[in-house]
Amino acid sequence: MPPYRFLAEKDLDYRAIEARLIALRKVGVPYTDAQIQNAKADLETQVDPFAGEKSGLKQRYGAKISQRDFDGDPEKLTELDALVAYLQMLGTTVDFRTYKAEDPENLR
Repeated sequence: MPPYRFLAEKDLDYRAIEARLIALRKVGVPYTDAQIQNAKADLETQVDPFAGEKSGLKQRYGAKISQRDFDGDPEKLTELDALVAYLQMLGTTVDFRTYKAEDPENLR
């Protein structure tokens, strides 16, 4: 595994987060207007263990969203915060009750 320490030292640039989500929605990612409008506040809330529920983060994304400082420095947002938060969220927004697995024999 390569070292990722540099991510903890690099500040997260999220000034254009809303524009990025709008672009992703145009190519098919199902972001809602509320998710886009609250993206900055949700991002800040997710990596602030003392933020409480000021942004409605859990209402939009569910209780599975972790809310804590991931890089050990609550005074700044880093790329490590963003990476760990993203990795922890992978799969939590999938509704496995409606997921239909493909038969591997049909994929050949």
